[in-house]
Amino acid sequence: MTRKMIDPLIWLSIILAGPLILMLAFSGPSHAAAAKPISKPNIILITSDDMGYDDLSLHGNPIIETPRLDSLAAQSLQFSDFNVSPVCATTRAALLTGRHYYKTGVSGVHGGRDYMRLDEVTIADVLANNGYKTGTWGKWHLGKTPGYCPWDRGFDEAYYSALYVHKNAYGYQPNQQGKVEKHKSQQWVSELITDKAINFIERNKQQPFFAYLSYLAPHEPWLAPKQYVDKYKAKGQREAIANLYGMIEEMDFHIGRLIDYLDESGLSNNTMVIFMSDNGPWFGSSNYGAMTTKEWQQRNPNDWHGMKGRNWQNGIKSPLFVRWPSKVKPKTVNAYVNVTDIFPTLVDVTGSKLETNHLPLDGESFSSTLLTGQAFKRKIPQLVGSHDVMSDKKHFNQWTPIDSVARDNMHYEKQMFALRDSRYKLIKRPVLDEPHYPKPTQGYLLFDMQNDPQESKNLVTTKPKIAKRMQAQMQQAYQNIFAANGSFDTPIYPVNAEYGVVNAFGPSRTGGNVKSQAHQLGGFKAKGDFAEYKIDIEQAGKYRIELDKLSHAGAGFNFKMTAYVLGKQVDSFTTQLSEYALAPIGQLDLPKGKVTLKFSMLSNDTMATWQSLNSLRRFYLIAAASSLTPADIVIPN
Repeated sequence: MTRKMIDPLIWLSIILAGPLILMLAFSGPSHAAAAKPISKPNIILITSDDMGYDDLSLHGNPIIETPRLDSLAAQSLQFSDFNVSPVCATTRAALLTGRHYYKTGVSGVHGGRDYMRLDEVTIADVLANNGYKTGTWGKWHLGKTPGYCPWDRGFDEAYYSALYVHKNAYGYQPNQQGKVEKHKSQQWVSELITDKAINFIERNKQQPFFAYLSYLAPHEPWLAPKQYVDKYKAKGQREAIANLYGMIEEMDFHIGRLIDYLDESGLSNNTMVIFMSDNGPWFGSSNYGAMTTKEWQQRNPNDWHGMKGRNWQNGIKSPLFVRWPSKVKPKTVNAYVNVTDIFPTLVDVTGSKLETNHLPLDGESFSSTLLTGQAFKRKIPQLVGSHDVMSDKKHFNQWTPIDSVARDNMHYEKQMFALRDSRYKLIKRPVLDEPHYPKPTQGYLLFDMQNDPQESKNLVTTKPKIAKRMQAQMQQAYQNIFAANGSFDTPIYPVNAEYGVVNAFGPSRTGGNVKSQAHQLGGFKAKGDFAEYKIDIEQAGKYRIELDKLSHAGAGFNFKMTAYVLGKQVDSFTTQLSEYALAPIGQLDLPKGKVTLKFSMLSNDTMATWQSLNSLRRFYLIAAASSLTPADIVIPN
C-alpha cells in the first residue's frame, strides 16, 4: 500500500455510508464541514509533560492549586473527552502531524524509536508556508541529531530544552550562523520557556505567529522553587509530593504570565490558546521514589484507572482548553476528540493550504465546533498504542528497532491496544495495575464512555455485537497502519558535506546478542553480533569515523564497519577498539545518497572473553578534509 492510497477502513465507511462519505473521503476528513475563518488568528499551543487530568484544582484535586489554568478553562471551550497517547513522544508526533504516530516512525520514547520521519510535515511547516512566524521552546523528543531537531522541522526559532533539567535549565539553539550552541541559564525551566515565548511574540506580533510552548513540568525528577515546595509542605505534604505539586503550580503561574501578556498587549481577541498534556501521570520520581497508595489516591480524586504508559483513561485522558475570545464561546463539550484532530483543526481555522501530495491525515477537524458550536462526531475510530509494541524477536524490548525480523514477529494477538470511537472504547490485553479493575472477557474490555467514563463496567458480554464490530475494526486499523509505507520506520541520519552524527543506540537493524537500551547499545560479545544504520550522504567523499563509547570499556574488541548501497559493499575497514571513550576507528569512502553502515563484531581479544561491550553511544562521520572534531559538534543530549 502506498501513502497516496485511501485507507481500507475509509473504503469500508464509503461502502456503508454512501455518497456523502465518498465526497468527504476524497476531500479529506480533516476539512469536513469546516467553518471559514474571518482572519488569520495567532496560535499558541501549550503542552505539559506527564500531567494528569486530575492535576488541576478545577478537576477536583483537593491539594494542588492551579488558579491560572482554572481561569483559562473558564474562558475556553473545554473538551471533557480528549485523548492523547500513553507516552510523550508518540503524542507529540501525532500532535504535530495529525497522523497516527506509528505511521510517522515514532513507536517509543528512546533508542531511536522517538525519531519522526524526515518526510513528515509538521503543523509548523504548514503554518510557516502560509504566512506565519513559528517558534517553539521546551521539550521536543522527536529526534536529537542533525535533521531531526525543531529548527529543522518548520520552526523559525527553537529552543531545545535539555530533558528534565528543571533548575538552572539549559538547552540548545542555533546561532546566527546556523550552528547549534549550548545555552545555560540560572532560571527554572518553566520560567525560561515562558520568557522566550513572550519575547518571540513581542518581536513578531505584527504578523500571524505560531508559538509552541512545551513545558517539562511535572515530569520527574520532581523539583520546584522553594516557595512552592514550602507551601505544600505546610499543607502536610512530604518533600517529594510538595515538589511535584509545586512544579505544577509554578507552571500554572508562568502560563498565567503569558495570558496576562496577551491581554495587556491587545493580542487576546485574535489569539487561539490551546492547553493540553502529553499523557497521564506517573507515580514515581528518580530523586524521591514512588508515591504511596494514599498519595496516589489523593492525586487522582476521580479514580481514573491506569497511569502513564497504559491505555486506561488515566494514561490517555488529557485536559483540552481552547481560548479564543473573539470566536469561541466558553462551555464544556463532551464529544470525543483525539490528539490527531488538532492539526487539521489548525489548518482550517488559519485558512492554510496543504500541498496536494501531503501525506494522508488521521485527524478530523473540529473547527466547526469551535466557530459555530456544531456538534463534533469522529467518523473513523482511533487505534491507541504506545511503546508497548510486542515482538517475539530475540532480545526485543521497547527500544529495539522494528526491523524486518521484529516486524515478522509482531503478532497481532500479542499486541496491547485500545480502540476508541465516538462513544465506545475497546481495550485488548489490558494491564491490570490494580485488583479492583474490571476483568477482561477473552482478553477484551468494552466500555460505554458516555455513561461510564471511569471504565468500571465491562460490556463485552452484554453488548456482543458492538464488541465484535470493534474487535474487527481494531484488527483492521492495526493492519492498515502496519501496511502503510513508512510505519515503524527507523531513523535515516543525514550526513552533510562536513559531518553527520549517528546515534549508536538508534540502529535500523540489530542481530545476534545485541540488546538495545534507552541511551546506549550493548550486548556485543560474539562473532557476528551487529548493528546497522541508515545514513544519507549529501556529498560523496572520504569520511573518518569516530566512536563514542560512553566509557573506557572495549579495548581489545575487534569490529568491522562495512558500507553498503542496495546490498552491495562499497567500502569497509576493520578496527580494534581502544580504551578511550571517544576515538577514531577508521575511514570510509562513501557515495552520495542512501548508504547502510554495518558495525559487526569479529572477536574479543581480551582476557575477559566472557564480557560484553555495552556502551556504544554515537558515531561521528566527519569529512576527511575537515578540521572538525566531535568536540566542535554540539547536539542535544
